[in-house]
Amino acid sequence: MAKESFDFRSWIRGQRHVGYAADLTDDDHFVLTTDYVVAQINFYNMEPDPEVVELHIEEKATGEAKFFLHFIAQERDHAIQLFREMVQALLALREQQTTEVLLCCTVGMTTSFFAEKLNQVAEAMELDWHFSAVAVSEAIEQGRDKTAVLVAPQIGYQTERMRGALPEVPVLAIPTTIFASYDAAGCVEWLHGELASRKRSAEQRALEHLSGDLVNDKRILVIAAHGAPKKVTITYRLYDHGKVKLDREVIKRTLALTDLTDIIDTINQDVCSCTGGVREDAIGIAIPGSLNRGMFNLSLSNLIDFGDGDLADRMAEAREFDIGRYFNDRYPVPVFFCNNSNAAALGWYGSQDEYQNVAFHSQAVGWPVGGQGYVVNGRIVEGAHGIAGEIRFIADRFVYRRPLHFNAYAYEDVLEMVGQMLATTCATYDPEVIALRCDMLPNMEEVAEELAKYIPRDSQPKLVHVDNYNECILLGMMIRCLQRLAEGNGKDCGRSWKLSYTPR
Repeated sequence: MAKESFDFRSWIRGQRHVGYAADLTDDDHFVLTTDYVVAQINFYNMEPDPEVVELHIEEKATGEAKFFLHFIAQERDHAIQLFREMVQALLALREQQTTEVLLCCTVGMTTSFFAEKLNQVAEAMELDWHFSAVAVSEAIEQGRDKTAVLVAPQIGYQTERMRGALPEVPVLAIPTTIFASYDAAGCVEWLHGELASRKRSAEQRALEHLSGDLVNDKRILVIAAHGAPKKVTITYRLYDHGKVKLDREVIKRTLALTDLTDIIDTINQDVCSCTGGVREDAIGIAIPGSLNRGMFNLSLSNLIDFGDGDLADRMAEAREFDIGRYFNDRYPVPVFFCNNSNAAALGWYGSQDEYQNVAFHSQAVGWPVGGQGYVVNGRIVEGAHGIAGEIRFIADRFVYRRPLHFNAYAYEDVLEMVGQMLATTCATYDPEVIALRCDMLPNMEEVAEELAKYIPRDSQPKLVHVDNYNECILLGMMIRCLQRLAEGNGKDCGRSWKLSYTPR
């Protein structure tokens, strides 16, 4: 007896839509709304292949995406699970103010008075905006969930550092003429224009790729997953003969195995439809954690869910799960895995020709411990058990200035942590250059000064700040796939893959 197909549309219509309004009149485009956010469920007909479903949530005021993914709705339980996850995200954002703005000055006194005036103006203008104020020492931790952070003129010199620490939040210096006169109405008008301009700039940047073309004869799908507090971003890119043919991302609150398989299944359907059934030559997946003979080793995190039960049980399952075999049994093309930092190290290495001995340190905002990757002569150094660069095993063994009060949003604490981790790298690995991805530490001279507490300046490697981490991962993962394919054919690709690379 043939298996009955699941009617996802009818199932959605049959739900009690509590906490949000639902417009289900268009059979291919459903819309769910609250006062502050809008969710869309879009169905795309791909006949003769199964249709693709897209789930998308964005803020009404800023247009910022808060949830985005697409999948093939063939399995009933999986489709329902993703719908419910989207609704959970929708309701979690329901009470969030459309525009929540944080002001900061030296101790928060003058900005507190200005915030009161701004709230009065917003109420008079019937704007759903709310302003609050804190001392600059608290601004980074308090500002990460805000729509914007405004910096008073008297501490304007700290604006750039705060922008690095809050990469996803607009950090704006209040014009002196507005702040000096407490022109609340002028400030609201100015802020509205700045937020609108930021949205246009973000849309333009989304159309640009920082990586170059790496000419080759392969079609490679690359997936990169990395987390920030309360969010996981999964970027995927289809390289066709080294050129970017498709570039998209998924935004969720957790990373599950099905998120990766949904991407591959959906892309394969699109690719095969356009190429007459020709698939990729390889798939590359870069994720956090280490791999030892196919087994995952992850630090405890609520952002990654590879099983059932509580967090400890899920992580235990992940460590016993042969992810390499799972994906290679599922797909007809080879699937290669790599740690994020290792892929980023290879990508950064591949974008230049000056250095052969490279270390890459990644310290994400809000995370207490980062990760490292090493490349020597075009080869990733993973170690005998895949844990080379897993500094989470040693980070808490050092003596710190404030060992009981580490704050992942405090500049001084992050600088101390990074300095000690880089010192360990220099003493054991002695690279020519360290590429540092740390938005809170954009000034390499300050990092070098901290590193000098442990390593003399004349023995330090060159320090380079990296602000295109995801591009490094994607490029590095493509290179990794090319290397592994060459190895599988009994070839030593050496540095030949670099000869035709041209950064954009």
